[in-house]
Amino acid sequence: KESIAVYNENRQACRDFCDMAAEYPGNIKPSDRHAVLKARWFMEKSKHTALIKELMDALKAEPKAEFYGKRVVVSGIMLEPDEVLDIFENNGFAIVADDLAQETRNFRQDVGDDDDALLALAKAWNDFDGCSLATDADKPKGRMLIDAVKKYHADAVIVCMMKFCDPEEFDYPILLQEFEAAG
Repeated sequence: KESIAVYNENRQACRDFCDMAAEYPGNIKPSDRHAVLKARWFMEKSKHTALIKELMDALKAEPKAEFYGKRVVVSGIMLEPDEVLDIFENNGFAIVADDLAQETRNFRQDVGDDDDALLALAKAWNDFDGCSLATDADKPKGRMLIDAVKKYHADAVIVCMMKFCDPEEFDYPILLQEFEAAG
């Protein structure tokens, strides 16, 4: 239960950072955003949380740099190597939100504070929506991405398809229809 609380605090800090990065697209390069979120995989969570909070405080003290490029939402399993993220930056794209398995899918929802910690983890997985790897007949992922485009005033969704990732490939035709219908 104590670990869940530490992880939930980190999840919230990551969500706050992502929202802030969307507000500062001229200050935070796609590769920098990615590095902050990827560090979560390799650091003790309370230390990562403290560093993210320190980074956000420093960012608040900076003026917002002008940004004239395209604001995009990315979706997929991951967006690597860093050279791919450099292509985004070199072409004037800012990642204002993501639905990457390697990034926000890991922290977009908290784990409940049930008396039974294992049951809380199981419930969190059961309640997890919008992932091609998690069976969900309602397929809410498209709607979630369209909502993110609206929330973050994005210009487009970029689907980052992993080669031979059947679950993502099977969902793509559904996503494409929903994106086209939403304009």
